[in-house]
Amino acid sequence: MVVFVWFVFIVAPFCLLLHELGHSLLARTAGAERVEVFLGIGPSLKIQVNPSFRIHIALWYFLGAMVSYDKREGFSLGDRMAISLGGPLFSLVGAVICWGIYLYAPYPIVSLMMVFNGWLFIINLIPFSIKGKQSDGYLVMKDAACLIKKKRY
Repeated sequence: MVVFVWFVFIVAPFCLLLHELGHSLLARTAGAERVEVFLGIGPSLKIQVNPSFRIHIALWYFLGAMVSYDKREGFSLGDRMAISLGGPLFSLVGAVICWGIYLYAPYPIVSLMMVFNGWLFIINLIPFSIKGKQSDGYLVMKDAACLIKKKRY
């Protein structure tokens, strides 16, 4: 029971935040003028990091996460692919770092973080779309298909 509580209220939200920060960092690198990271649902506490970057931590912070960003002239296909891959790559880096820590400090919370970050990495690269929600892998596949079509004509 204690492991479940740690997982739901600490490990999963932290790993989801790390994943979304990966998307936001790549969006900023691609020139996004506004980036907002949302953790959870419900009324939220807004943390203004700088004028164009904000983090929203909701009352039910353990119920999902997402990032929102925009740029006046839009993003190129390559930028969109990089932004979509940013989250899974941050999850992979998180898993590798946790694995390294676990080798020297084998605490259960570190192993949970390692496994969940690895799971986020793998699941988000699988291309799927459910009720309008598209995985990072689906977005990359869709943009790659558009890029290939453009080059053929």
